[in-house]
Amino acid sequence: MSGPLLHSLAAAVVALLLLTWGGNLACQLLLRWSGLRAARSAGAAADDAEAATAPRVGRMIGHLERLAIAGGLVVGAWEVLVAVVALKSVARFKDLEEKLNAEYFLVGSLFSVLWAVLVTLAWRAYDARLGLDLATRLAGF
Repeated sequence: MSGPLLHSLAAAVVALLLLTWGGNLACQLLLRWSGLRAARSAGAAADDAEAATAPRVGRMIGHLERLAIAGGLVVGAWEVLVAVVALKSVARFKDLEEKLNAEYFLVGSLFSVLWAVLVTLAWRAYDARLGLDLATRLAGF
């Protein structure tokens, strides 16, 4: 294997880990630091048992959202940001009526989008400098 190919593969693996697990961890830390997590769960004491047994769908949605954004940005399709934000807003429209849920949703969503953009731009920059410059190659399709 050539050096640029190894750099491209390593950068892709690190970026995918940062976009999925790293993104979830960073969002959780930000929400804990902001206090929104505690404020959100304080008003939902009756739903604690249900929330504990519910699948962690939010994590999966976060993974998919950041991967979709990264995929779009790798090929230069910035429109994917609008699509992801619009899709999330439509899906959560009813939940946004409560102020704490709206704040929790907005902080988490905006940070997740920002995280995806920063990780993807760093990935593209690294790959362009030391790797195979896959973004330029893929943009030609």
